[in-house]
Amino acid sequence: MSLESKNADETEVRSAIFMNATDANHFGNVHGGQVMKLVDEIAYVCAARYCGGVAVTAAVDRIDFHEPIHVGELLHITARVVYVGRTSMEIEITLHAEEVTTGSQRHTNTCHFTFVALENVQNGRPRAVPKLICRTRDDKARYIQAKMRRERGLEYRKERDTFLSQFATLTDTELDQLLSET
Repeated sequence: MSLESKNADETEVRSAIFMNATDANHFGNVHGGQVMKLVDEIAYVCAARYCGGVAVTAAVDRIDFHEPIHVGELLHITARVVYVGRTSMEIEITLHAEEVTTGSQRHTNTCHFTFVALENVQNGRPRAVPKLICRTRDDKARYIQAKMRRERGLEYRKERDTFLSQFATLTDTELDQLLSET
């Protein structure tokens, strides 16, 4: 595996999938779980291509459902690497639903997943990934936003872990006080 730098604008992976009745939920739209599965699969392809090897989903940072996807629409899924750490990669995935007969498209979802590159599946040890080079303004903006998400996520995990380490010692009155502050 080469650790040469890679250009953000060259990491894009695209797919188009026709949504069938077998993809529907009880409301007649495409099931959110089906969307999540498709997103995770294309994000994996993007991450594995980028790192040149095995990668696993480490976190689902966000899945925003802007509009429903309807049975009979063509779902366009685009994944791209927007940020890398030493062993991790953030993948941004956008989804657009197309009305096949008119070509009209709607932005339905935006997602952010974090993947970690592994030496191999058996040992599960993380390995370094190539540096990401942002050449376009859009890629620079995506990188900065992803870095902000990462920093906020680290802050959240630190606060959560601190709270959980103290939880057993808190009285019900103290917990009620914390509830009233939220």
